[in-house]
Amino acid sequence: MASQSIQSLELREQDASVREYIGKTLVTLVHGLTLPPPEAHLSLSVKRRANSTSCIINPITGALEASPRVETTRTYSWPAKTAYEEWKFSMTCTYTALLYSLTCLYSGHSSNSGYLGPGHSDGTAHLQKVNRDIYYIDPGFFRAQYVVDGVIDDLAYTIGVDREALSVDTLIPRIENADEIEISRVRWVLVIEKEAVFHRLARAAYHTRATAGEGLLVTGKGYPDLSTRLFLRKLFDLASNRIVPLRFYALTDGDPHGIAIMSTYKYGSAAHLHENARLSIPRLQWLGLRVSDIIAVPEVLGDKALLSLTGRDRKKIISMLYNSPVWASDGPELQWRVELQRMLFLNAKAEIEILYECSGGLEGWIERRMFRQE
Repeated sequence: MASQSIQSLELREQDASVREYIGKTLVTLVHGLTLPPPEAHLSLSVKRRANSTSCIINPITGALEASPRVETTRTYSWPAKTAYEEWKFSMTCTYTALLYSLTCLYSGHSSNSGYLGPGHSDGTAHLQKVNRDIYYIDPGFFRAQYVVDGVIDDLAYTIGVDREALSVDTLIPRIENADEIEISRVRWVLVIEKEAVFHRLARAAYHTRATAGEGLLVTGKGYPDLSTRLFLRKLFDLASNRIVPLRFYALTDGDPHGIAIMSTYKYGSAAHLHENARLSIPRLQWLGLRVSDIIAVPEVLGDKALLSLTGRDRKKIISMLYNSPVWASDGPELQWRVELQRMLFLNAKAEIEILYECSGGLEGWIERRMFRQE
């Protein structure tokens, strides 16, 4: 209950910060418009997050974050020297004004429900549609959804709050609003890259009959959204004081995207550097699948178990090795780095589905791998 009270206080503080920033910004802009032409020079400054080549691994949180010395600030002005800068200024101001209006409109709605299903409907759900609503107000002006998303990221980073404080991430209400998540009997959490593999294990009720005890199956259906990451982090925090630790495992394809997805869960993403510390799962372990797993038992899985890398796969691997501290030669995941290098050298990758043909099937392979990593 104490942790929930702290979280509620943090959310209220973030909401207050958002309202204060937007209110002051709009007052300043409106005041500027009242000045005579020679003095009516308006400007709006936003902080920009660093790109992936300017990241570090925080030694305390274990999360991917921006290097403090590379933070940049971009100022948009009106009148401006170029049409593009005027458009950026107008777009950012328009978004800020609309966000303030919609926030005020729905501020009276609240809900104490702990239900986290997509059918939940309250003021929060309305607020969390804001970014899509704003784009569709004038698609020609905003040009593309990713443009609005970029403005959201910049404003959240400038104010120093999470994207959720701007109520724009997802139709699912904040996980912090959940009254309780009961995990006392849960011994492990398996994070699965593919939805089809998730459904296969769920239909087999593997989470209730595993040798390792009861567990949870979770999938982000590829690269995870913030809600999936936040849910897993909630589980991680709830189990932090348990005598027997809750074990977190990742099951991904043995290809560059599978490893990148796993890294997103464990360390975070370059797109949300300022939020990774509250979303990362530092104890996440990689069950597989590795190319080396296939090579170790060629007589079992056969020659067709390995697939050739595509040109995009090779470019992805090279980019990962050179542009992220996670896979650096002096980084925290040397085994992941070696596996990426092995893929390049062998021009090979592997998919989870090949494990269906193993002894004991997919479930048997998971059992053996979990036992090995305990």
